[in-house]
Amino acid sequence: MPLIKIKEQIARKNNIMTKLRIIITAAILVLAVFSLISADAKEKIITGKSGYPIPRYVSLAKDTVNVRTGPDGKYPILWVFKKTNLPVKVIAEYKDWRKIVDSEGSSGWIWGPLLSSKRTALIITEQQALLKKPTEDAPTALIAEAGVVGKIDRCKDGWCELNINGFKGWLKQSFFWGTMDNELID
Repeated sequence: MPLIKIKEQIARKNNIMTKLRIIITAAILVLAVFSLISADAKEKIITGKSGYPIPRYVSLAKDTVNVRTGPDGKYPILWVFKKTNLPVKVIAEYKDWRKIVDSEGSSGWIWGPLLSSKRTALIITEQQALLKKPTEDAPTALIAEAGVVGKIDRCKDGWCELNINGFKGWLKQSFFWGTMDNELID
């Protein structure tokens, strides 16, 4: 075989190996990025200046609560909540102010004394059957419409027992808003 053909074959093999290295490196980078994204998808819990964890769920203590653009009464009001006991998620703290997110993803600042540590749940999807036991095949205890708020009595294994105006039933955490994923509440 002539020397020129051998050099051409070696060059082609080197070119193919270089392309393979680039493809493998790109695939490794893509996998690394996806693993970082999934790790960041889990919320990191820190302790706020109040001594309580952030993020955490609380509820509205009053039936009229102003949500502001910043952590002071001087900031403009974004909107007004008109429903007591509505759950909100605290995502930041500044002095006596709490930055919250509501069930629709909107955020703003609320003065701390207008919030309660009482844990509540907001039914977020159409009608929900609350069950007598925390199992799929349990009989129905009551039916709750979207927008109904109930007190969370306890949560375990992805289920929570809710108290809605004195009626109790179990509901999977994915069917209401007001708890962290698989949060345990006694």
